[in-house]
Amino acid sequence: MVASLGLNLSAQQHNYTYRHIDERATEQMLEELPARDFQARTKPTRVLPTKQHLLGYIGRHWTDGVYCFVSLYFEDKRTIEFMQSWPNDLSRHEKAVDKFKVAGNAVTVKDKKGIKVTVEQIGAYEMLVERNAQGKPVKAYYNMSNEQFNNGYWSIFVQMLMAGRYTMANQEDIIFGPRLKHYGGNKYDNDPGIFAYQLADDYSNLHILYGDRRVSHGDPSSPKYGMKMPGAGGAGALMPPMEWRVRFTTDGLAAIVTKDQPFVDHNPPLMNGNKSETKLTKVASPYEGLDGKWTFASVIPLTHELVKLFPKEVLTLIKGEIYARHGDTFANPQTQKYFDAQPWYKKSGKKVVLTDLERFNIALINQAIQ
Repeated sequence: MVASLGLNLSAQQHNYTYRHIDERATEQMLEELPARDFQARTKPTRVLPTKQHLLGYIGRHWTDGVYCFVSLYFEDKRTIEFMQSWPNDLSRHEKAVDKFKVAGNAVTVKDKKGIKVTVEQIGAYEMLVERNAQGKPVKAYYNMSNEQFNNGYWSIFVQMLMAGRYTMANQEDIIFGPRLKHYGGNKYDNDPGIFAYQLADDYSNLHILYGDRRVSHGDPSSPKYGMKMPGAGGAGALMPPMEWRVRFTTDGLAAIVTKDQPFVDHNPPLMNGNKSETKLTKVASPYEGLDGKWTFASVIPLTHELVKLFPKEVLTLIKGEIYARHGDTFANPQTQKYFDAQPWYKKSGKKVVLTDLERFNIALINQAIQ
């Protein structure tokens, strides 16, 4: 049995840090990842030779899904510097974040008592993991090749967390996330995708650029016209991207369209005077065969930075969904009532056995909601 839920949400003021996504370069990867991740999700975790996998010929690249890093040997050959890096920005120099001490085959974090460093194969991902004295993960990073680092692979994880089909109050469906083909045949092939985002410094929400190169299907001289995608404009025109502000909620997303062409109908509507949000209720995930709104938590190993994107009440639901997908029951009546109301939830009556990947994600979530 697992614990209860808290469901209070609030918008916050924020400052932004810009992250650019090379949508064209990552499009093929985004189409291939869901099937690969899904197939690997139940594999047992393997600890790899850490020293060997921390270092390549000139170091190795890593990402926590938000920021980029490189691991490099220090001058004494007994220290590995872990440095923050900036893709495609030669004007910024790498900045030391941590130093790893190498003693034989063991790697620890210097000046952080009890923190051990391992490289592990978790699901489909090779991960650098910092674990505390109790063996729980406190930080995690995905490995990247040099090509992936330069092509924006580090940016796809935020997009995958947002991916899915959503329904608004008027029951109109909207596809939201990266350009993907796995949403059911050709039905969503016109989804224009997310290709850039800005992250609030307090992680409260994201500004995204959505729908570059949209091909419009309407007449801009008419106040109302048919649309095949959100924000479609004049017939045959290639439209620039919309700007959205979104945040994760217990139902899915809350979104505001903050900027688009003035003659375009919007779905959800363009921001009005009181900056009201449109609720987007998630009704389908990219992973067919898994139920729930946040199925990525049973498919992709998360990181300490990606977990920060979600309010604690949403993290509690994400954690609860992991157990509920296995048919577990809950000690708290409110939590049990919530999952009893989900059409996909079925009590198994058996001992629940989580995958290694799910246990890893739960440990990171527990650290964030304590």
